Amino acid sequence: MTARSRTNLARVAVILLGLTLFQYFFGGEITWHRQLLATVTGDDGAEPGWRHAADKLEQAGAAKEGTPLPEFDITGRVVRVADGDTVSLLDASNTQHRIRLYGVDAPENGQPHGDRAREVLAGMVAGRRLGVVVVETDDYGRLVGTLYADGSNINLAMVQQGHAWWYQYFARHERLLEAAEREARSGRRGLWADTNPVPPWDWRRRQRLGNNRQER
Repeated sequence: MTARSRTNLARVAVILLGLTLFQYFFGGEITWHRQLLATVTGDDGAEPGWRHAADKLEQAGAAKEGTPLPEFDITGRVVRVADGDTVSLLDASNTQHRIRLYGVDAPENGQPHGDRAREVLAGMVAGRRLGVVVVETDDYGRLVGTLYADGSNINLAMVQQGHAWWYQYFARHERLLEAAEREARSGRRGLWADTNPVPPWDWRRRQRLGNNRQER
């Protein structure tokens, strides 16, 4: 290898290192490798092998960095679990916040596995001090965010254990949730033990259609 080639490689390495540090410190995650793969392979048309490699790279990076916890927007304790993806949290000032778990959609109350999803979520948060990273406020006035308990990502755990879907429509680029659902499906965990579980968004649509017919 010539001196010029070594110099060019060193420049590329410095640029990639700078990009990695910039994304990590200002965005909380490293995504340039996924963006590069999307450019080469197409956004959602990447080969499974490429996608798997990207997931592994992200996981390796997280492990090396020690998966530091983010700064929380809200901390407190859960005083109510409405269903498998919605809780009410009371902060230190006794203000109650209704939290919708970001990137997660659990079976509705009255839907198969709905009661079980609520019970599992309640068990995960009971008696623990929680932190929330808020993403947005939804149309119902709820805060949408990621819930943490003793360093554990509760949103991710619900999907990993098979008690909720990865909510692709609102969290399309959350690859950890995508991988968690894939593993839960293959392991037939939780709701995936059923032959053909109905996604909550389809269940809600059917309920609305049924109500409309009754009103007519």
